[in-house]
Amino acid sequence: MNQLVAMKDPARSGRRPAGKAVSTASGEVPIAIEIRPLSACEAIRDEWTDLAGRALAPNLFFEPDFALAAAQHLVAFRQAVVLLAWQGSAGEPNRRLLGLIPCFPRNGLFVPDELIGFSNEHVLDGAPLLDARHAEAVVTAVLGLRQGWNLDGRGFVLRRLALDGPLVGPILRAAETRGLSVALRPAGPARAGRAPAAVLPLTAGLTIREATTRADIRDAVEILLALEASGPRGRAGTATLQDTREVGFLRAMTRGLARTRQCRLALLMLDGEPIAAALLLGRARRSFLYLTAESEAHAGLDPLNTLLALLRKGTPNRPILDWLASADQFGELRLVPQAALCPRDLAGRAREALRRGLRLGRAAYGG
Repeated sequence: MNQLVAMKDPARSGRRPAGKAVSTASGEVPIAIEIRPLSACEAIRDEWTDLAGRALAPNLFFEPDFALAAAQHLVAFRQAVVLLAWQGSAGEPNRRLLGLIPCFPRNGLFVPDELIGFSNEHVLDGAPLLDARHAEAVVTAVLGLRQGWNLDGRGFVLRRLALDGPLVGPILRAAETRGLSVALRPAGPARAGRAPAAVLPLTAGLTIREATTRADIRDAVEILLALEASGPRGRAGTATLQDTREVGFLRAMTRGLARTRQCRLALLMLDGEPIAAALLLGRARRSFLYLTAESEAHAGLDPLNTLLALLRKGTPNRPILDWLASADQFGELRLVPQAALCPRDLAGRAREALRRGLRLGRAAYGG
């Protein structure tokens, strides 16, 4: 039988609260769902990394090197929680992690009725990590959560999910099992990219330097940061280098991803001077264009688009995804009850929200 271990947020209560177990519908395998703050997941790094290698839809943005660095440095990630789907009980030698779904905590007085998957401007792909063999069972177990005080929702929302990705099928089948309707909405129209008038050939003085080793990436990140800060974002005070949290996260995240070869940084050099830089995240199958910068002094050469065009030409079988230009490939998946709620249901949910808020207030003050 699947179980839910519902843990309150330790940051709010000031102590480690006891778990609560309730029954949910049975799945393909016995599954226990644990709720844990993202910032407290360093202890399961090995199990998490193993799951990332078995995931139906691999997603580096929810792997330890990215997510834990974000939880350490970025305020928004410190409030995130994760749903952990375990096969086996705690202490069993063969216990395995089958799913990891980051989401927003539902521990306020007035909270959304749905369980909302975590989304943030730093996360370009919102696909949760689900074991390829048990993805549908994990989703079915999560959709059955109704008893926990901070998971008392009537639906589930995933954002920035690839519309043609492998997760859509298992989620649709699990929703049908639970009697939920599915709404799939594209994120929005893709932005038209700037097309360079001409791609400069690699003549004397113009070269590409690609950093792939950990030491080279570390040095190239500093060049990218300086190049960005010297342009319009620096003058506006919004450059990464001008925000201690952002720069701390970027340095930690790139160091971590460099260890697993999921990070590379390309520089376009003119007579030994960097005039454009592009940070790419991802494995061989595809890369996300994460951060770019170019020299204003050489704007007439269109250096950034020239760099990207040369990179794409050099690796035609390795797509480079720009989030804004690829927005139409991603969307929001919303699972909601098929039956409309009557006023009595709405009133009951309002009373429960008030009780939940009062309990949180007592816990915050040690009551």
